[in-house]
Amino acid sequence: MKNWLKPLGGLFILVFGILFWTITPADAQKSPPLIPHPLDGRGECGVCHATGVGGAPKFPADHTGRANEMCKLCHQPGTAKPATSTTPAAQPTTKPAAGGIPRIPHPLQNRDNCLACHATGVGGAPKTPASHAGRTNETCKGCHQSAPPGTGEVPQILPTPVAHTPAATKTQDACVTCHTNQTGKSADLVKDWTASVHADRNVTCVDCHGGNATKSDKAAAHDRVAGYVGVPKIVDIPALCASCHARVETMRQYDLPTDQWAKYQQSIHGIQLAKGDTQVATCATCHETHATKKTDDPTAKVYPLNVPNLCASCHANAEYMKSYHIPTNQFDLYAKSVHGRALLNKQDTRAPSCATCHGTHGAAPPGFDEVANVCGSCHTATQDYYLKSQHAGDKPGMPKCVTCHGRYDVMEPSDAMFVGTDTRACGSCHPAGTAQAGAVKNLYDNIVGSVKSLDDAEAAIKRAMAAALIIAPEEAKLAQARTNLITARAAQHSLSAAVVKEKTDQSIAKSKEVIADANKALDDSVFRRQVMGIGLAIMALAILSLYVIRRELYKQLPPV
Repeated sequence: MKNWLKPLGGLFILVFGILFWTITPADAQKSPPLIPHPLDGRGECGVCHATGVGGAPKFPADHTGRANEMCKLCHQPGTAKPATSTTPAAQPTTKPAAGGIPRIPHPLQNRDNCLACHATGVGGAPKTPASHAGRTNETCKGCHQSAPPGTGEVPQILPTPVAHTPAATKTQDACVTCHTNQTGKSADLVKDWTASVHADRNVTCVDCHGGNATKSDKAAAHDRVAGYVGVPKIVDIPALCASCHARVETMRQYDLPTDQWAKYQQSIHGIQLAKGDTQVATCATCHETHATKKTDDPTAKVYPLNVPNLCASCHANAEYMKSYHIPTNQFDLYAKSVHGRALLNKQDTRAPSCATCHGTHGAAPPGFDEVANVCGSCHTATQDYYLKSQHAGDKPGMPKCVTCHGRYDVMEPSDAMFVGTDTRACGSCHPAGTAQAGAVKNLYDNIVGSVKSLDDAEAAIKRAMAAALIIAPEEAKLAQARTNLITARAAQHSLSAAVVKEKTDQSIAKSKEVIADANKALDDSVFRRQVMGIGLAIMALAILSLYVIRRELYKQLPPV
C-alpha cells in the first residue's frame, strides 16, 4: 500500500507544478495595464485610445464597444513618474519632452472653447496642426493638460470635501463637548460657531477640520486616518470653502451662487494667494471663520453698511499695504464722497460700496480698470449716451467717468463743471476760444435755461399751494419737466447739442405750462375772492337794512 502511494503523491506534485507554471505566468502577463497618466480632465478614454491620438495605445480588437466605465473597472491609475533633475515638478512645463504632448500654459476658467483661439491663432495662440483637423474641444482636453505651477506658486487645490466622521447629533458632538469645557480661545471658537449660519445648517467642526466627532478621546478624534487636518493652511481655505459652496447640488437649496471660488481665483486676492502671498484676504478674512454670519445680518462684516470698513481694515493700513505700493487713502476719500455720505451717513443701502465697483469674491478682476463699465451698471442711461460720444473713442487720453467725477471721491455733479478751468471742469481740457469750448457753452446754456424755467415753475406751484388751490394736474406736469431735465443732464454726455436741446426744450415747455396754469389759477382765485367779497357786502347790507326796518316797525307798535 505504501509503495503505491509514493508514486501517486509524486504524480500529484508534478501535475500541480505544471498547472502553477502554466497558469500563473499567463495570468500575470495578461493583467490589465495600469493608467500612466492623471484622470482629471481625461474621462473619455475613447477620445485618444480609439484611434491612438498622440501615441496613446489603441484599443485591442476584443475591446470594441466597451464603455468608459468598463475601462476604469479593469485599468487602475498607476504611480506617477517622479520628476527628473532636468524638469523639476515646480517648473511650468508648456513644451513637451520628445514625442510628448504640450501642456496648457494658461488657466481654463472661461476658456472652454479651445478652438476659438487655436483654430486661427488668435492673439498669437499656436494654431492646431493639420493632423488635428476635425477634433473637438473635448478631444483637446483629453490629451493636453494644464501646466504645473511655477516656482513660488501654490499648487492648485481642488475643492474636495474633507474626509470625516460626523457626530450623531449636535448634542452628541465630541468636538463641541470638549472645547466647551476648555477656556480661552478654544471655548470662544465654539461660542462663535454656535451663533453662526453654519451651525444653523448643521455644518460642524469635522466638515472643515476632519477627524472623528464620535470619539471623546483626543487622539482618536484627531486621528489622521479619520481625515483630521487640524487648522487649514491659508492657501487651502478658498478650496476648503468651495468644497461645499462650489457644489450646485449642495447650494441649490439655499439659493446661493456657486461661482464664488471661480471668481476668487481670477481676483487680485486669488492671484496673489496662488503666488504664495498669505497676507491677502481669503474667505475666512471677510466671513469671520467660525462666526460666519448671513450677509443680511447687520453685525456681519459683509453687511452692506459694514463693507467699506471691512475693506479699510486692510487697505487703510499703511504698514500692511507698504509692500504692495498702493494708496491707503481710499476710505477717507470715499467717506467724503456722495456715495460714502449716502451709505455711511444716511445708511442708504442702495449706494455703492467698495464691493459694488471692485467686486466681492472677484475683487479687482482682469479688466477692472475700465471704470466706465462699472459706473454704467448703475448709471445705465448716462453710459448709453456716453458710449455714443467722442469721449468714448479709443484714442489715448480720452476722458472716462473718473476723469470728470473722480474715482473714490465722487462729488455731487454741478453745472459749474461746464465753466472754469478746475481739474474736473470742461475748461481744463477745452480752453476758451476753441470750437469745443463753444460746444460746451451751448450745452451749458440749454441746461441752465431749463433749470431756471423749472425753478420758476416750482415757485409758481408754491404760490398756488399757499393760496390753498388744487394743483394736482400742475404737479404732474412739473414732474414731467423735471424728468426731461434729468434726461438732458444724462444726454449731455453724448456731447450732442441737438439731443440735449430736444430734452431741455421739452422741459422748458412743460415748465411754462405749469407757470401759466398756476398763474391762471391764482388770477381766477383773485377774481373769485373779489366776487365773494362783493356778495358778502351785499348780504351784510341786506341784513343791516332788515334790522333797520324791524326797528322802525317796533317803534310804531302801541305800548303794552
